[in-house]
Amino acid sequence: MKHAVTDARLSLDHVPVEDLDAALRVFRRLPLELLGFLILLPVVGVGLSRLGTALSPPYGLYVFGQTLTTWGLMAMLVLLYGLLRWRGRRVGHLLNDPDILASPVASLPSVPGVIAGRARALGMEWSGFYGPLRPRRT
Repeated sequence: MKHAVTDARLSLDHVPVEDLDAALRVFRRLPLELLGFLILLPVVGVGLSRLGTALSPPYGLYVFGQTLTTWGLMAMLVLLYGLLRWRGRRVGHLLNDPDILASPVASLPSVPGVIAGRARALGMEWSGFYGPLRPRRT
């Protein structure tokens, strides 16, 4: 019978501090990217509406029964999902967490808890959303 190896280096929970910092940077950048999408969404909607009306006045351009604006907004939603999935997978790889890798978009809200738990295991503490990792005070 083989015994399980309990070496900390082989554990799934073991993540170097550099990877924790990188995951924290990716996670902190996400609200700014979402704000960019929030700003870009009406700009794309208005721009495509005017473009559709300019191409086919007075009612606009229709493709498969939908306006150009509708197709543009659906494309923006696909891009938003792609961004969330890409960032979630990136954080999952950095944290070596199979749960985040399995469903990266749905697991994004659990990332701060995972980062804080991994930092605590390394003797570090997280000083809040925009704060850095630092050694734990005793």
